[in-house]
Amino acid sequence: MRASASWGGGEMALIQRRRGQRQAGDEQIDASWKISDVLRAYPQLLDVLIDTTPAFGRLRNPALRRVQSRLVTVEQAARIAGIEPDALVARLNGAIGVDSVNAPISANGMSPEHEAVTRPGWLDEAAMALDLDVRPFQERGEEPFGAIMTAARETPVGSMFLLRNTFEPVPLYDVLGMRGFEHWVQRDADDDWRIWFFNSGTPRKPTSKPKAKAPVAPEPAAETWSHPDAVVTIDVSELVPPEPMIKILETLESLPDGASLLVHHLRRPMHLYPQLDAMGYRHDTREIAPDRIEVLIEKPPFDEAAP
Repeated sequence: MRASASWGGGEMALIQRRRGQRQAGDEQIDASWKISDVLRAYPQLLDVLIDTTPAFGRLRNPALRRVQSRLVTVEQAARIAGIEPDALVARLNGAIGVDSVNAPISANGMSPEHEAVTRPGWLDEAAMALDLDVRPFQERGEEPFGAIMTAARETPVGSMFLLRNTFEPVPLYDVLGMRGFEHWVQRDADDDWRIWFFNSGTPRKPTSKPKAKAPVAPEPAAETWSHPDAVVTIDVSELVPPEPMIKILETLESLPDGASLLVHHLRRPMHLYPQLDAMGYRHDTREIAPDRIEVLIEKPPFDEAAP
């Protein structure tokens, strides 16, 4: 059993800037890359990932792949699958004909923030607010993120909730950590994990990693509701979940740093807000009329993006 707190830092904006020049085989994959960027640059690696371990089999589901791959780095994916990150990096690079020269993450394949720590006192003392088993979601091919965030909102300060999952949800630790949650992990089997989340009431910042320097860009113009021509606009009101969230994330990913997106929606996208917060995107929502919502989302400048 162990507790851990990690948010693998991928330089998403830098990767996006390189995307236009990237050709298959000309750039080495490293542990900080998001899985979405790996698959965008080298689509053939989807089969390599799935063949590596059964834990990656869920990537066959297009809806889950498009949502989850944007939140998970290669390092986090390796830990979720229970394999060493440097081994996964080497396998991916080998499949595209590039030699990996990265130094091992640690001697035993675990970074310092994943090493075992003392069992916390709150595990025996805090009240249990609720149990959430998301394994049925995964069996149905559904995204459980919204249900997990609802459980977090319903857990009072000083209480905890128990999550049952088929894998260790490493990226979730920082998302909930920023909302004041500590965690403790127990693996009962390769596909059966229990994670206790305790609401300490003290939010923390995500683990920072050094970022590459980004080119200096001019300050973006102030975005307000009265300047709709200053943003990209999309309408997701006729899409069926989870397509609205997928379309929004895909559009945001293609925007330049500092740009904004105006979304026309039927309802408040409650499952999207935590993901925007985790990625450092500012957002505001206003109700125009019944069944008519506008969400204004600003993509932060490179240096302000969440790691």
